[in-house]
Amino acid sequence: MPSWPNSNETSDADDDEHMDEYSSMQMEYFQTHDTVIDPSFSGLVVESDRKCILHRQRPGRFVAFEGTDTGRRFIGCATTDGVNYGVLEWVDAPWPVILQRCLTKLWDMYHEENLGRVQDKEAHEIEVEKRKKELDSLANQYSQLVDDVSKLFDYQDGQKSHDMDYTSQAINELKEKKHQLEEQAKIEVQMEKLKLKKEQRCILQSQADIIQNTRKAMKEIQVERDLLKEEKKKLEHVISELLKAGHGCKEKLDKIKEVVMEE
Repeated sequence: MPSWPNSNETSDADDDEHMDEYSSMQMEYFQTHDTVIDPSFSGLVVESDRKCILHRQRPGRFVAFEGTDTGRRFIGCATTDGVNYGVLEWVDAPWPVILQRCLTKLWDMYHEENLGRVQDKEAHEIEVEKRKKELDSLANQYSQLVDDVSKLFDYQDGQKSHDMDYTSQAINELKEKKHQLEEQAKIEVQMEKLKLKKEQRCILQSQADIIQNTRKAMKEIQVERDLLKEEKKKLEHVISELLKAGHGCKEKLDKIKEVVMEE
């Protein structure tokens, strides 16, 4: 992990030296990760005088929400203006390989599902645009018809009343059709808004489920590690007792003890 200098003890010459070290570090520390809000690990780091070398500001606490690093806590650049240099130091070690594979699978499923939603949304937008053009065309036809009727009234001011009734009926029918199309377009727009809200709730629930499953897997791995440590201690104790009592071949027991100690 990179170490960051105390701002009260760093001179301008030291800053240049650390900037050289900073530029040669692995670029993985400077990637900007997507994060999720975790009230138990948030805010700026105030326990030390460590600061981001580029911005000379205190770093912040974040929880990654991206790829195989999902759920890992890290100390990162807290700036929101300009270039953000991302991770300064990881608090949690990388997850076990099997957990990383599970996270990769979950994220692939998540992106695949989102792609389907995006495609459905685009298709719906195309359909709405098509209906909108039809409505505009109908409105133009209606305006043209009104102009034609007005001219007809001016020209045939003395015609029979049944001719006037026929024209009026045609206008009313056209108005009714326009009204129906407008109402249909409003209903479709409202349905799309409701669908988007539902999808947003599903995405938020998926994020919460991923974090919960990650933490559950971490706890199970920790329990297994504790059991292995306990078994190792018991085996060391048995070997020590056998050596004290003079049982078995001392050389073989010593070799077994060395293997246990290496593990």
